[in-house]
Amino acid sequence: MSNPVILLLAVTLLVALIVGHGFLVTLPKLLWAQLHAVWRIFGRAPHTAPDPHTAPDPHGEPAAPAYVRVLAARDLRETWWDGLERHEELVSGADRLMADLVGDAFRRSRGSGGQGCVMLLLRPPFLLTTVGVVLTATTFSLLPLLLTLLVWALCYALWALWWAVCATVARVGRALRGGPAPCPYPDCGRVIHRPVRQCATCRAGHRQLLPNRYGAFRHRCRCGTRLPAVLGVRRLDACCPHCGKALPAGYERARVVVLVGGSGTGRAAVHRQGLAELGATSGAEPPLVRTAGTPLLWFDPPGDAYGSQESAAGLDVLRRARGLLLTVDDPAANSADVQAVTRVLHIVAGLPARSRPRRLALLYTRVPQGDDTEVRERLDAAGGGHLLRALDATGIPVRRVPAGQLAGTLRWLAGTADVAGPGEAMAPPPVRRPEHTALRPARHRAARGTLLLTQFAGYLVLPVALALLAAGVLPSGALFGVPAKYDKWRHPLADSVHQVDLTAVATRDWPRLSESYSAPGHPATAALPGRAGYWSVKGSPEKDNWLRLDFGMPLPLSVVSVDFDPDSVASWAPGVDVEGQIGAKTLWLRTTHPRKEKQGAFSTKTYGYDAPVTRAVDSIRIGLNSDLDGKTGDEQRLRLREFNVRWRSSDALRLHPAADGRLAVENATTRTLAITVRPPLLPAGWRATLVGRPPRTLAAHATYQARWRITAPRGTTGRSPIAYAVDASESGQTVTARCMALLTASLDAEPLC
Repeated sequence: MSNPVILLLAVTLLVALIVGHGFLVTLPKLLWAQLHAVWRIFGRAPHTAPDPHTAPDPHGEPAAPAYVRVLAARDLRETWWDGLERHEELVSGADRLMADLVGDAFRRSRGSGGQGCVMLLLRPPFLLTTVGVVLTATTFSLLPLLLTLLVWALCYALWALWWAVCATVARVGRALRGGPAPCPYPDCGRVIHRPVRQCATCRAGHRQLLPNRYGAFRHRCRCGTRLPAVLGVRRLDACCPHCGKALPAGYERARVVVLVGGSGTGRAAVHRQGLAELGATSGAEPPLVRTAGTPLLWFDPPGDAYGSQESAAGLDVLRRARGLLLTVDDPAANSADVQAVTRVLHIVAGLPARSRPRRLALLYTRVPQGDDTEVRERLDAAGGGHLLRALDATGIPVRRVPAGQLAGTLRWLAGTADVAGPGEAMAPPPVRRPEHTALRPARHRAARGTLLLTQFAGYLVLPVALALLAAGVLPSGALFGVPAKYDKWRHPLADSVHQVDLTAVATRDWPRLSESYSAPGHPATAALPGRAGYWSVKGSPEKDNWLRLDFGMPLPLSVVSVDFDPDSVASWAPGVDVEGQIGAKTLWLRTTHPRKEKQGAFSTKTYGYDAPVTRAVDSIRIGLNSDLDGKTGDEQRLRLREFNVRWRSSDALRLHPAADGRLAVENATTRTLAITVRPPLLPAGWRATLVGRPPRTLAAHATYQARWRITAPRGTTGRSPIAYAVDASESGQTVTARCMALLTASLDAEPLC
């Protein structure tokens, strides 16, 4: 391609191909790829089944994470990154297409210099096209993403507010209930801050059944069952999070009484006796007894729980105990019972005042019966005075009891001595193990569908906003004032000025129309706009016939138009004179802008004129001249088809005359305009005085009600014309909105605009 003309044509064609491919192929592909990514992520639920051997959540909870709280951000990020990757892929494809086109064009050339030159010339158009395509696609994709982020942020804020309220209620509830309770099973006894709630379908244990990352109102189990997270949680079966055993209902309200002693065998006998006296069978599991509606946990730690200070300090149940029953067989200082009691008393002394047991009872098993005084005397005589002094030093109420009936002592320790009654063991509900439970992955259809609809609505925001912007229905302050700026750019005040035909609104009362002669059946009123027929002077005995429009007052007209029937024009042009009357002075109006009709191959015929009016006139006279070009008889043949009298008026303001001298001034634009209300034009003898002070500016689509005090001359009958005028200004440019009306002496108005 050594010919420069061919090279230039090739470069031009390649530039057109690159630009066309960018906006007609690459841009639709980018938008379609973004829509496809949105549909793939939000429109179709995940089809990957969970592993039946593991929980579907990495945190170990057998529940699906809440979509708004956990998964929505991931899906939005994936949508955005997929779009960016698709952008890069399609732009690379466009670059390869340009290289292939240039390579094919120069494949048969002898050198590579031309190809390099063409690539150098094509690179700027390609870059500009790529930037335009990417910016356009990003704009269309960014608006839906921002709208979806806004909806997601609102939902997340509502979720956070609900979580804060529920967390506060939960904390207050735990404080009112007295804090966490210990596990009622002797081989556990650890404090349960929150029990594990079991799913009624698959028996999966949920440790965090409260408003959190798994849901605000409900959690979805791995089997698909919806579990309450706020109300109704206590209706689900519970188990201990430490030992996994089922918990009976009401265990957290139980009052704990702990059995303390050295020998496990001796404690076991006392424990069995206490259960039997409370109304429960021996060996009840757990040792939880309801007496007159109040649960009582008669707790005996297993084995040698009090054998060392460390093992005794590890008993969480001591920190939740309401009372302690201390059993002593041998009051000697070196006996196992006394050492166990001493260790427990040391632990109790180190506890905060609110966590200490409220009552203590010392059971001396060698005294089968008797009262508190007898037990104290027996202990003191057997060498247990140091033990009695240690108990008195605690400051806790202590009762010395013999090895008689324990039910009353246990109720006293639990603080329920006044509600004694038949007791019953509290057993947990039987566990029903499901055989085959299918796992159902959470699809979050409602949440995904909401974000999907938001995305699709975001794609419609820009076209709908542009349509509303073009229609001018948006408020001027919407979208950071864009409608006002667009309206000012698209519809400046200069474009709002139009020619308004006054004869189109002519009535019987105005303007007063007269003529020198009218042929029968063809009056001058037939030539008004919108009327059928024409004005003819055929048969007139006089020459230079005319018709006259009297306005009754000076009007600032702009142009007078006269149009004849082309078939009635015999000569090259009709003879017509247009004059204006200003008081007693006549203003001749020069006809311009002739309207012509082709008559032959080389000739045209004029049948109409426009006559500009440079001054305000009281009346217009249209005269026919029969002496044009020295010919006669043309006037008899002419047929005036239509005549128009126009003035300039702006539609930026809409004027609405009303009765009692009122005028509504409406701003028809979407921006604020400066206005000036002019005095109205009235016939001679009429007077008008403006009431009040008009505003200097008029807001977008606002209306100002002006009012004049108008007086008519005495004896006025019929209707008289009035002409209103209001100026609108913006950026140093001023236009005038005008309107005519007919008034009666009682100020009844008939608008003519």
